[in-house]
Amino acid sequence: MLDALRVLWKTLQDLWGEMFYLVLMNLLTLVLMLLVIPGPPAWVALCAVCNRVANDYAISWETYFRAFRAHFLKAWLYSLASLVAIALIGLNFWWYGAVFGNQEWAQWVRGAWLAAAVFWVVINFYIVAFYLEQEDRRWRIAFRNALLTAGAFPLFTLALLIVGGVIMAIAVVFTPLFVMIGPAFWALLGSEAVANRLRAWQARAAARMGESPSEQKAEQPW
Repeated sequence: MLDALRVLWKTLQDLWGEMFYLVLMNLLTLVLMLLVIPGPPAWVALCAVCNRVANDYAISWETYFRAFRAHFLKAWLYSLASLVAIALIGLNFWWYGAVFGNQEWAQWVRGAWLAAAVFWVVINFYIVAFYLEQEDRRWRIAFRNALLTAGAFPLFTLALLIVGGVIMAIAVVFTPLFVMIGPAFWALLGSEAVANRLRAWQARAAARMGESPSEQKAEQPW
């Protein structure tokens, strides 16, 4: 729980420190999402910028547009797969309720599909951040890393999703706040969470080997 609060605090600090760039990039990303075709790569580009912020690197428009171009196709491939998953979850949840009504077994099945929806939210909280951290840029590996992290740190993940979800809900109510910084906050929170877990693993690995974290190779169990 304390680690989750540290991540949230660092997210807010970094958001404030890079507010100028992040607000402008957030606005551009929302506009590109409304245009549909450039939407998925724009989201990955915003996440790439947030990944650099989370790792304490400088950011620029070059970072944004370089990521936009580099990940255009892969961003769309993942977006299509995610849309299919969301459609299947939503359709099955609706269908079992519409066809079988209030039968007890159908409610259990709908509960399972609701759990699948929560699972998909958790995966999507981590997956783009892992994709950008990896040297091997494959979504399958990022999916596995997201799954392992959520399973290894369930309370950490749950705390961040609850607090982050409340903040995003408040931002949606106050629409100008969401338009200015909402997506950037969510992308940065996920990036900070992944960076925090990677640093924690490096520190533990260094302690076991009697080295300082800086002497460890940038190599993770995932």
